[in-house]
Amino acid sequence: SNQQHPTPNTNTNTQHQNCKSKRGTKTNTEDKDEATTIKMRAAVRTGLLGWTMSFTKDQPHPAPANTAIEPTDILIKVKSAAINPVDYKLPRLVGGKVVGIDVSGVIEKVGADVTDFQVGDDVFGRAMNSKGKLSGSLADYTLVGMEEVAKKPEWLPFDHSAALPTAYLTGIQSLRGGNVKKGSSVLIIGASGGCGIAGVQLAKAMGASRIVGICSGKNFEFVRGMSGVEKAENLELVDYTDGDAMRDFKENNNGKFDCIYDTATGSGNGEDYVLTMLKLLKEQTGEYVQINGSPSTWVRHFAGKMKPQRTMVVTDPKGKANLEEIVSLLESSGVKPHLDVKSFNEKSLADGFEQLKGRRTKGKIVFNMD
Repeated sequence: SNQQHPTPNTNTNTQHQNCKSKRGTKTNTEDKDEATTIKMRAAVRTGLLGWTMSFTKDQPHPAPANTAIEPTDILIKVKSAAINPVDYKLPRLVGGKVVGIDVSGVIEKVGADVTDFQVGDDVFGRAMNSKGKLSGSLADYTLVGMEEVAKKPEWLPFDHSAALPTAYLTGIQSLRGGNVKKGSSVLIIGASGGCGIAGVQLAKAMGASRIVGICSGKNFEFVRGMSGVEKAENLELVDYTDGDAMRDFKENNNGKFDCIYDTATGSGNGEDYVLTMLKLLKEQTGEYVQINGSPSTWVRHFAGKMKPQRTMVVTDPKGKANLEEIVSLLESSGVKPHLDVKSFNEKSLADGFEQLKGRRTKGKIVFNMD
């Protein structure tokens, strides 16, 4: 591999002399300009509003060596980054120039007020800076707020920890929103996707006594294998492609669930389970939690006018404490997320997003930066 790298130019003094003789001594601003031109690989939003995505090797480094970073920010050398549907649904104005939210990596630099972390720590979390702006995870380096990441435990590899933040933070907040605790009955719609698997694993770890997953019959074995549920009878699975099975399930389960966690409604193919599934909730106490929905549902959510027994979940910022809890729940259940790992280059990036948009992904797509 040494032969592939051009030999470094050792003749720097002569170059500096030439610079000086041509332009006089360099000013600080010129120094700064030179520093900020360090480039890195990244997946970026391009086009007028940033709806298109491309791979570049020319993205400016977010915090070159001699620049200070915000007091509560952390610079991470990215090891792995996972993708979610939200990554291709956000325009540049909201999502920022660099794509991606889920990240794991090694700390390279810490802001002046950071006390919980130090250079060299392995961390994972969301690529969001201390001002609350998404900074992007699909890049060699990213800046994150100190409240957005947690230390990566040794038993969890970088690829796996990068797969946790969005799906598992959404899952833990949704199940809490549905008051899931020891002995609860939980129905998870869309059980084989990234958020669905997270929901099944977390519901089990939180002590739910009855867990039912709705997914395609061909994914039953996969969901069972990932669930962390030892006994087959403690995890019931229903095939949404089988009309009779779905009808029987609905007829026999009126008023039976404490929480319905719907990861499928509004996810892009016109699915809407809400009206047909609401009656499966326990009267008064059951909670229907969804993570997507029609535009009118979103309007009601943001206006604070959701109907009784219905909750929309938008993941809270400052996920550090939740990430720590997720890791301990997974460890107690002996489970990890399911991965489809890709290398980070132009072709893999295009393939990964095409696969994600096809909406038939099992588990999480993760890019390994090395």
